[in-house]
Amino acid sequence: MTYLAVFESDAWHLERDALARALASDWPQAQVKLASPGTIGSEVRDVEWVYRSELGELEGYAHANGKGIYLEGPIEVVADFVVWYRRLVPDEEKIIFCDDSYSFDGAVPMNASRGDIIAISG
Repeated sequence: MTYLAVFESDAWHLERDALARALASDWPQAQVKLASPGTIGSEVRDVEWVYRSELGELEGYAHANGKGIYLEGPIEVVADFVVWYRRLVPDEEKIIFCDDSYSFDGAVPMNASRGDIIAISG
């Protein structure tokens, strides 16, 4: 299942370099790849990463518009990344956590925990 953490804003987006720096700093064991402009898929997948933990492998990518991430992996690891991502986005931006079929959705508060995110997913 693909999970999303997205927001809509006309005023703000997360720059790809800021996301790449935050990934390198906060998730140093993640393998990060930046899309080269003009390559196939770069209009959608700007920053991609793979993170492996004892809970399993997570694959993630940021949309090129800087307004969301897509995650596939164990819900516990997904939840950890959503909590982390919430801290990168300004308080005034409402982040929605959902799956790719929108079978659930919920707002991610600034002080969200892993349990909060798992609860949103049902």
